[in-house]
Amino acid sequence: MVNFSSFWTERGSALVIALLMLVVLTILGIAAITTSTVEVQISGNEKVYKRSFYAADGGTSMYSELLEQNIDNRQWADNSTRGDVKILKGTFYLNRPSNTPDATPSDTNRDAFFPRASTASDPHTNVKVQGIPTLSTGSAIHMAAGYEGKGKSAAAGGAWIIYDVRAQYVDNRGNRNTQSTVDLGWRHVM
Repeated sequence: MVNFSSFWTERGSALVIALLMLVVLTILGIAAITTSTVEVQISGNEKVYKRSFYAADGGTSMYSELLEQNIDNRQWADNSTRGDVKILKGTFYLNRPSNTPDATPSDTNRDAFFPRASTASDPHTNVKVQGIPTLSTGSAIHMAAGYEGKGKSAAAGGAWIIYDVRAQYVDNRGNRNTQSTVDLGWRHVM
């Protein structure tokens, strides 16, 4: 028969229990530190992703306004600047879709980029635009011609150009090599 009372009278058992508690607390502390480190890395990647996406999205918004200004003016020169934007092709509003399946802007395939003083190693946004002219659908208006009830009609139509505005944000600094592309459909009514 085992005498359990001798277990509790043993000298040093409190030390063993204290050491076991320290080991358990150390393991919990290491797990908490590892979890917080992973969470910090996740939030850092999320920050980089959002910055990249919003920079590309801002490029499409800004460039759609430049597109309208260019169509109205039609006298922009190649390699000109508008604010912080470097326009490489002044007649970019005349671009038609090419037969290549990938029309993503890049450092070698772009109509404009910003900031204008950036190099390939600096963070920058490339923009490419392509448009398809189409005829718009007509509409008819019937109006009453006095009390006789005879109607008159007027048909109207026109044309519009549906543009694809693509912006690509590139940041090759550090070890993240961030890249984000946003595509915007823009309709210019003539």
